[in-house]
Formats: sequence, C-alpha cells, structure tokens
Amino acid sequence: MVMGVSINQIRKISLGLQVSTLLTYMFGFTALKLSGSKKEGIQRHGKINTLGYTLGALSLLYMMYSGLRLIIARAAPSIMYIHGTFGLITLALSSLFVANRWSWKTIKNMRTLVVLFLSTFSGGVYMFSRLYKQRTPAEKSE
Repeated sequence: MVMGVSINQIRKISLGLQVSTLLTYMFGFTALKLSGSKKEGIQRHGKINTLGYTLGALSLLYMMYSGLRLIIARAAPSIMYIHGTFGLITLALSSLFVANRWSWKTIKNMRTLVVLFLSTFSGGVYMFSRLYKQRTPAEKSE
C-alpha cells in the first residue's frame, strides 16, 4: 500500500487515465474531421490531443510503480517488458508531436503513432485483466 492506496487501486487509476487518453484522442480526431476550416480543425485537434498526451503521461507514474513492484519481486510477466518497450517508444514519439516538431507531424507518422498507442493500450488492458485481483467479501470487511 502507498499512502493508503492498494496496488489494485493504483492499477485501476492507471487504466482509467489510459481509457480517458484514448477517448480524448478519439474526440480530437472527431474535432478535426468535423471542423469547418482545416486550420481551425488542426489547432483544435492539437490542443485536445495534447490533453490526451498529458493524461497518458500522468498514468505512467502509476504504471511504473506497479511494474517496478513486480520486477523487484521477480514476478513480472514477459508481456510487461514488451508493453513497457512499446509504451516508451509511443511516449517518445508522442512527445515530438506535443513539442510541436512539424517535421514529424505527417499523416504517416501519426498513423504509426496510432498503431503504437493502440498496441500499447491493448497490451495494458490485457495485463490489467491478468493482474487485477478482485477482493473477496471477507477481505472487504477487514
């Protein structure tokens, strides 16, 4: 437990932030497609997706704590290392977009980033489903 928060609660917080990130990215894409002008749409899309990046970066703190505990206990499944690698690559490429490096902002690179994010997100959901343990009624009453 960290500051009264169990590891399962930390995992739920992290998953919630990642789902919020995914929804924010979808909203940003929708805002781009529904915009009246291309310039206005791109600006709105960029601001919304920067918020999504921030939510994803915040969840990293929770994920790192959970992952480090498993690594230290030598109980980390192999998918965690794959997930972590994809996550770091995704975070690094995302930071280039947020830092406004226009040479990186091509449709091809954005699509690559979407595939990386969805792969990482899917791996995280899989790991959550395997690692999350429901508390039994007896444990809840303690």
